[in-house]
Amino acid sequence: MVVRRRKKYRKKLGGRTYHGNTKNRRGHGTRGGKGWSGRWGQKLIKAIKEGRGPEKGFSPVRRREVDVINVADIDDLALAGVLPKEGEKFVFDARSFGVDKVLGRGQITVAVIVRGADVSARAREKIEAAGGEVE
Repeated sequence: MVVRRRKKYRKKLGGRTYHGNTKNRRGHGTRGGKGWSGRWGQKLIKAIKEGRGPEKGFSPVRRREVDVINVADIDDLALAGVLPKEGEKFVFDARSFGVDKVLGRGQITVAVIVRGADVSARAREKIEAAGGEVE
């Protein structure tokens, strides 16, 4: 059989000091601000527990992630037989590899045609020196 008990708050009704001192009810002095004000001070521990702690730095609105590849990696792809050939030159189509820009780190030993990507000045020099071209 279920035991029916009165709730605790029923006992506390009418008591002057439930919820603390009677002074605490007069104004807004014990509230500590509205909303998340005080998250750097008196509410800091609560903010950290809920994942709203102090943020460091900022995130730029217009930042765009650029996927890059180096000429040495293009050389490896060509020697591994991954890149298709057009005549005597290999063809690197950047869009099919999901690449936005070609950088000039490393050496390139084969003639490669680079299509559909931004190419840095140093990478352009190395590609053209190896007999390739940039479109």
